[in-house]
Amino acid sequence: MQKRWTALALAALMLLTASCARHSPSESSSDSSQGKVWPVPEQSLNQEEPEPVKEPPKWEEGRTLEDLPDDYGGLELPVQGATGYAPVELALWAEPGDRDAAAQAVEDWEKAQEEKKRLEEEQKRLEEERKRLEEAQAAQQQAQAQQTPAEETPQPDASSGETAAGPEGDSSAQTQPDQSGQAPAEGETPPAETPAEPEQPAPQPETPAEPAAPPAETQTPPAPETPEEEEEEPPTLTDGALALLKPGTAFTVLEEQGEWWRIAVTADCFTDEEQTATHTQETTGWVEHRYCFINLPDVVPSIIYDATNSYSSHFVSCGKDIPEVTGEAFYPSRTYNQRLEKMEFMMPVLYSMAHRLCAAQQAALAEGNSLILYEGYRPHSVQTKVLSSLSALARQDPEVKEGVSGKPWSISWFISGGYSNHQRGYAVDVGLAKVLETKEYTTGGCRYVRVWNFERYEMPTPIHELSQAAATYTGPVTIHSTTAWKNAEMTQAMASNEPALGLQRYCTGADLTPLASEWWHFNDLTARSQVLDHQGIGDFLISSVRSAAPG
Repeated sequence: MQKRWTALALAALMLLTASCARHSPSESSSDSSQGKVWPVPEQSLNQEEPEPVKEPPKWEEGRTLEDLPDDYGGLELPVQGATGYAPVELALWAEPGDRDAAAQAVEDWEKAQEEKKRLEEEQKRLEEERKRLEEAQAAQQQAQAQQTPAEETPQPDASSGETAAGPEGDSSAQTQPDQSGQAPAEGETPPAETPAEPEQPAPQPETPAEPAAPPAETQTPPAPETPEEEEEEPPTLTDGALALLKPGTAFTVLEEQGEWWRIAVTADCFTDEEQTATHTQETTGWVEHRYCFINLPDVVPSIIYDATNSYSSHFVSCGKDIPEVTGEAFYPSRTYNQRLEKMEFMMPVLYSMAHRLCAAQQAALAEGNSLILYEGYRPHSVQTKVLSSLSALARQDPEVKEGVSGKPWSISWFISGGYSNHQRGYAVDVGLAKVLETKEYTTGGCRYVRVWNFERYEMPTPIHELSQAAATYTGPVTIHSTTAWKNAEMTQAMASNEPALGLQRYCTGADLTPLASEWWHFNDLTARSQVLDHQGIGDFLISSVRSAAPG
């Protein structure tokens, strides 16, 4: 009996083991590949499962994408209704001509100042010349006086019979009577007379001479004091403006005319409190768009946007996390965009750069690819934070130190210590993806295309790897030259990576310039040249959009 119960227990155990083996969802089981669906615990229904690791797509030559976006003046959507930003203190004008009048006033004043300075310098030159002539004449007169001997006083000549007795010099010719009163006869020589001693005047008591009265001085009454004239304040390029917008101000672009945008902005963005009080409601006016940022998704919606620094920074060095940087969220960058009717990142760049990025995206889309924009504008506070933390890590870790400062590089090539082009609005960090699917949308009657499904290409390194491993070229290249990179030697990692070469071809074909130390970084030096007189320093965060449908 006991044996029978033992056999039954063994049989039951074998059946249970077989059942578990058939239903275990192990990695070695082939059931999942045959389409079986296993029960999921209720508590995990709302949890996001990690994306499966996929092999990066292979680069394919000759791919095409027929459904390309429309062209709206070099953009994929009209600028009307897009969000713009003031990266610097920006003048808002009632009419564009008011700016021209202010500029003319400044030009006239500068010309007047130059003429005044020229006249003062000419007067000074003439005065110095006059002094030199006077000194030369005085020196000449002194030299002549030293060379000419003093004139001798002529003495009377005894043989001539002349004496100095008479005032006319002829007293010797007169006959003088002798002591007897008889005049000498003719032919006789009169006896020599003994001159009588002149009578001495009686001595007079000395009376002290009164001092001569000094000549009366002509006294000129003092001139009345005239108050010093206050220097006139020179005119400025913002005289007559409606208001000055604070850096970081968001506004809606209403229309574009030449180099100008007419915009709508709220008064709390003005720098002057009086102006804020005067313009209590939304104000419209004109700004020069060459100084303005544009929210790139509003005008080039087909680009894939992924502002990693806004939610989880990817900055690393030699594959190692940078303390207080890696994984950090540095600024808000995603909000609902009414124009696109979706949550989207806020990605500002200079308006003129937007046209070149659009051209690069069009070239990529034509070959079935798309740009991925990781960062455009970067606040300066983020720049300094990354530099500080990376420098500290390099002091502690020899591998990181060699990675960022080994010859011929220095740490500034991987993170700038001053104001970088990201703060100025003419630099972007971009990657590349293979487009698998697109969808068509409309806003305000305008058609546009959005990449709906894609795969990221494998590049020489992950994005934001701050070390020599990410370098495009084997050494530094002049960053302000649009052509120097053409003669630079590529690193092996770059030269052998077809997607990275494709990304560079798309961007340089749109007149963007690569950075020698980072395969993902491209500058717009043309945009830079347009704002050199008034550049931003990245002292603000982007926190809102004012986008609306065009039309």
